[in-house]
Amino acid sequence: MENDNCRKSNNPVKEHVEPFEPGAARFGNFINYYSFNSVSKRLQAIPQDLLLHFKKSPIVCLDIGCNSGELTTGLYSHLTSELGSKIDFFILGIDLDDNLITRSKESNKYIDHIIYEKMDIMEDSSVSQLQSFLQRYNKTKFDLITCFSTTMWIHLHHGDDGLNKFLSKISKLATLLLIEPQEWKSYKSAVRRMTRLNREIFNLEKLKIRDITHHLSQFFPKECYEYFDKSLGETSWGRNMFLFRGQT
Repeated sequence: MENDNCRKSNNPVKEHVEPFEPGAARFGNFINYYSFNSVSKRLQAIPQDLLLHFKKSPIVCLDIGCNSGELTTGLYSHLTSELGSKIDFFILGIDLDDNLITRSKESNKYIDHIIYEKMDIMEDSSVSQLQSFLQRYNKTKFDLITCFSTTMWIHLHHGDDGLNKFLSKISKLATLLLIEPQEWKSYKSAVRRMTRLNREIFNLEKLKIRDITHHLSQFFPKECYEYFDKSLGETSWGRNMFLFRGQT
């Protein structure tokens, strides 16, 4: 007689799945990001006439780490208010999170002027993808690239070399760079959050670049960019935005 203990159970073994936790977004892909980092307060620090010196239409912008698109939409409205009807303005918003890109597309109010695509800017293939997009508008580089609170996540996942690779890549792709970097205290907060949620923590010991603002001010002049530290202000949550202008 077959031993009952040797019989196969009819109940399938359930695979362990970690509970979903919005704060555990390891790439900064928070699902409710703009509920605690206001779009309007960010836009207050950005001059509405930022793009006025571009006289030739169209003007093309790349927004890296667009999340669910609220800031991308706000940026379009904010900057077009000064451009007038004779200048066309287009934004490509990219993010590596499928769900966030889907939400961006579903809520897109400017489908003729804002395009969302899933893309990892750190992949080598991203350069050809971006160049293909630029060719649609007979452009060789973006007039503006924005990078709001994404440098830390690139730095945490790709290290010092990866951060520099990213900065070098975008410097070759844009005339203007608008960067809102996270300072070192944000790195520590990311580690504490992962620890509290019992997730794999980031190794900060391997990172030698710790003063990101100083690093940017030293890095971009080597890439033929001028450094502006007074053009843009500080957000209400204490992050500065910096504008770098390439040589034309």
